[in-house]
Amino acid sequence: MYGVAAVLVALLASLAAAQDTDPVKAAVRAVEQSDPDAVDPNLIKGEVWTFDFRFDHPQPLVVTTPGGEKEVYWYLVYTVTSRAPEEKTYIPTFTLFSDTASVRRAGVFPTVFEAVKSSRKIRFLENAVQMHGKVLPGDDNARTGVAIFAPLDRDTDRFTIFCEGLSGQYIERPDPKAKPDTPADEKVVRLRKTLAITYKLPGDRWWLNQDQPIFVSKKWTWR
Repeated sequence: MYGVAAVLVALLASLAAAQDTDPVKAAVRAVEQSDPDAVDPNLIKGEVWTFDFRFDHPQPLVVTTPGGEKEVYWYLVYTVTSRAPEEKTYIPTFTLFSDTASVRRAGVFPTVFEAVKSSRKIRFLENAVQMHGKVLPGDDNARTGVAIFAPLDRDTDRFTIFCEGLSGQYIERPDPKAKPDTPADEKVVRLRKTLAITYKLPGDRWWLNQDQPIFVSKKWTWR
């Protein structure tokens, strides 16, 4: 009896080990876990380049609305530099996801932009629209922009900002929503290499105290 049990345990262990080393399953797990470093390089498509992306931690900014109310906006100042030998097109997209399931896409917000530009004294600061375009190679051609987000829910404790447009690489995976009669080349979802930066907010009155966010992590992902 004990001998049979031991054999079964050994068999299950060997099967589990085989699953862990199966390259196909490992590649699937890497995609599901959004881990670019664990994805088989043969699955990565697109152009092999990535902008050098430097950023300041997000900052809160109190703005008085036309109605006289005070709202706390958030902004992220960043600089992109091309290390490629030729110019590259930058199409920035910033999306903030909070732990309250709120989604905020970066916008122009002229009043907030002017307040940021004035307080930070960055001469060539560009807004979300102006940043769209060519980035020439080298440090002398670096461009500095700001991503501005509408006010967050006051019970927000944590948020992640996804920064898209920084790389020419992407992967494809089957689209679970594709219909049977969909052409083969349209049955895939394209996921681009994206930088995710996560922060948490201290206390439960950050919106009143203007508390600084606490950096949690920075990593590349696919989305």
